[in-house]
Amino acid sequence: MLEYLVSLPWRWIIPIFFAVGYTIAAAALVHALLKARRPQSALGWAAAVVSLPFIGSLAYFLFGISRVDSRAASLMSDRAARRLKFLSENADLWKNEVFETPSIDPVHEPIARVGEGKRSSLPLLGGNNVRPLFNGDEAYPVMLESIRRAKREIFLCTYIFEGKLAGEVFAQALTSAVERGVDVRVLLDGMGSFFSPAWSQLRKGGVKVEAFLPPHLFPPTFSINLRNHRKVLVCDGTAFTGGMNIGDGNLHDAQLYERFGARRFRQIQDVHFLCTGPVAGLLREAFLMDWAFATGQDDTGALLLPPPAGDMDTRIVMDGPGTPSDAMQNLLCGVVSCAKLRVTVFTPYFLPTRELFSAFTSAAGRGVDVRVFLPEKLDHAYVGWAGERTLPLLLDSGVRVFRQPPPFAHTKLFLIDGNYVCMGSTNLDPRSLSLNFELNVEVFSRELCAQLEEYADAILAKSREVTLEELSHLSLPRQLRNAAAWIFSPYL
Repeated sequence: MLEYLVSLPWRWIIPIFFAVGYTIAAAALVHALLKARRPQSALGWAAAVVSLPFIGSLAYFLFGISRVDSRAASLMSDRAARRLKFLSENADLWKNEVFETPSIDPVHEPIARVGEGKRSSLPLLGGNNVRPLFNGDEAYPVMLESIRRAKREIFLCTYIFEGKLAGEVFAQALTSAVERGVDVRVLLDGMGSFFSPAWSQLRKGGVKVEAFLPPHLFPPTFSINLRNHRKVLVCDGTAFTGGMNIGDGNLHDAQLYERFGARRFRQIQDVHFLCTGPVAGLLREAFLMDWAFATGQDDTGALLLPPPAGDMDTRIVMDGPGTPSDAMQNLLCGVVSCAKLRVTVFTPYFLPTRELFSAFTSAAGRGVDVRVFLPEKLDHAYVGWAGERTLPLLLDSGVRVFRQPPPFAHTKLFLIDGNYVCMGSTNLDPRSLSLNFELNVEVFSRELCAQLEEYADAILAKSREVTLEELSHLSLPRQLRNAAAWIFSPYL
């Protein structure tokens, strides 16, 4: 073999090698220019491919989102077609109590129309009840009780599944359900739960557990940026969603740690939601869509909607690869533009896109009271540094920003004009708005909005307001640190 290689006409092989390499690089460049959603992304990949043709093109084909995007788009399209067919063939259901006709207040009808007709949105349905659950101390017992009562199916999708107190108790409840003959499926993110001990515990208990886009060396799959950030639990006709993961950090009761001898995780403030009524059936549909994407097993069957359980109108919005461009960003910009009195925002990470930034400043310019609640300290400090770089212009436009004291606030909420709530898994940063698979729920309800506004007022009472004077006195090293982090904000 060595003699053969030595005898090869290198004067021909080297030019051929470079010709093939530059052809691949040209293909990567053309593909990036045609398929990238944002000019910054196209410019970044183009610069990488032109400056380092071989390495840049290899990185693009390994880390680009095109293949996942097209696969997700195909699945979304097929599922949307099936869902629309089901609804059209059962149009009479809209006239009875199974499909409650939404009863939107005419004053708030413009905001309700923002999410209509989008391929990423499920139908707006009435007859629902949505109840907030604060922190794991309140949410986990209700979730575990639903798991213990389930007789037919339990579907769980989460980004993080860990902890001696939370993770092990949930794992035990899920394996006990398998012993009762319940169809139990758990979908964990391939990166967020990569090191979780739950994998082995769940599999030993007979739970069907799958990873969402886990990294592989063979065949090479490194979709590190494409994470399933959705949080959904469906137990027969009851569902839960919001922004809360499963982990000990969400438990604030110190006696629990003492009783079980568990290590204290960094505490997290969060809000999750118990959803009953037809919306639980749509959350089931959302889970099965992700399950089919991750496993190739498409067994959704008919769309099962539980009977009415309240008077709230809800709509599910799914975002991520495969959905129309920037579905959540477009929705949030649209609903903020409809606001007339007040916009209240809770988000742990605040790196608003140019479009969202304009929506906030325009609303404040119209006299709308725009309040943004951020944590005083973040779990990823560099995201806070980049976010601080954007605050002066926001404050100068009239938007008010508040820092809430520890523990770290992971809450994600949009409240508008006392009638509209948008909750779910989406953070206000480029990664969440452009790369992650996210799920959010719109709720039109004065009752729910009043509950959450009361919660916001309680947070406001113990928070401090960020001022322009404070930001104008930042030291030069801190300003440079913030600016350096801000440059990389699309990748944080």
